[in-house]
Amino acid sequence: MNLYKNKKLLILGGKPIGSIDIVKYAKSLGCYVIVCDYLPKEQSPAKQFADECWDYSTADVDKIVERAKREGINAVFTGVHDFNIARCQEVCEKLNLPFYVDKTTMINASNKQYYKNVFAHFDISLIPQYKIEDKKMFPVLLKPVDGSGAYGLKICYSEEEFKENLPKALEYSNKKEVLIEKYIEDKEEITTVYIIKDGIPYLASVADRIVKHFANALIPLPVQYIWHSKYLDLWEKTVDDKMKKAIQYMGLQNGMLFIQSIVKDDIIMPYDIGFRLSGTQEHIILEEMCGYNPLKLLTDYAINGKFGDESLISKINPHFKGVATQITFLVKPATISQFVGLENVEKMPQVIRIIKNKQEGEIIPTSALGTLNQVALRIFVKENSKENLYSIVDYIREQIKIISNDGEDIII
Repeated sequence: MNLYKNKKLLILGGKPIGSIDIVKYAKSLGCYVIVCDYLPKEQSPAKQFADECWDYSTADVDKIVERAKREGINAVFTGVHDFNIARCQEVCEKLNLPFYVDKTTMINASNKQYYKNVFAHFDISLIPQYKIEDKKMFPVLLKPVDGSGAYGLKICYSEEEFKENLPKALEYSNKKEVLIEKYIEDKEEITTVYIIKDGIPYLASVADRIVKHFANALIPLPVQYIWHSKYLDLWEKTVDDKMKKAIQYMGLQNGMLFIQSIVKDDIIMPYDIGFRLSGTQEHIILEEMCGYNPLKLLTDYAINGKFGDESLISKINPHFKGVATQITFLVKPATISQFVGLENVEKMPQVIRIIKNKQEGEIIPTSALGTLNQVALRIFVKENSKENLYSIVDYIREQIKIISNDGEDIII
């Protein structure tokens, strides 16, 4: 297909989640694709699929803009990485090119206190919150107000723990501010996605987010997502209308919004959002189950300033035909030597896709403990019923091993 034959698309960052998919999709449409980051080609996966590579840090906005002008770049986009998304917005603004969100809206949508205030305004239930000086009912969850990836988060069980970990949480916040929430135990988690077109939000999916609390981990980490959630009806009855009003109030226009929430005693309490593609990569599930792909829609927007056509709205339906899951494999700090069992699993008709977040030879540092940097592998699966799905998941978990340089299976 040569829909964009004469278009030059610049991708910022060759390593973030989604970058390879963006490159492949744009090339399939006829774009000439350039990937820019400071990494050598062998360490930057998306560079290995690009037509051309630029070896600048994505922080060098002025250098990137200058060269983009010189070489006639028509579009700029990026994968799932908050830093690169912010730089991409800057570059597009300086080049007067389409980007799905303006700077102010982007900052607001990443500020936990801002969107919590908006949710409260629309009577959406929230986790109880404290100020630094308040007397607290422990345990509490301490988090940077504008952080992501679980960095700087800490469950504190006493005032001493809180005071000890407050500086680290502040360190991970650009605004040097924190949120302090009551840590609610014995709850369940869900992840909700809205697709927003021309300022109107549509409920796209609700998934059960299965988490486990591992030894030495800072917070519970995801091990599986299941679509659709057993709480989909509850979301539609108690949250959906309020959330749509909140989204419109925040001024979100075109794109994908994901919302993470806890559920306790049939009360849904959102605690985190992201107006961007997510590391969970729901775009893979939505394309398979519903026939549209937010990653492709956002790439199109970067190229032509349009977020889908009118047929998009008719495809958005959170009540999937069949069920789907994403199995998340977390690993201990180590150097990855090899992935075992992928070839056999990939041949299974139920498997939609396998995505390696980490590569052979990659080091998982001890600083990754308790963060999403421990995610090494994601496997996407669909089935007709949840009963069949559970059997497939058990089988896949038995087949997959991730081996360290020391010969140990480091899956946790």
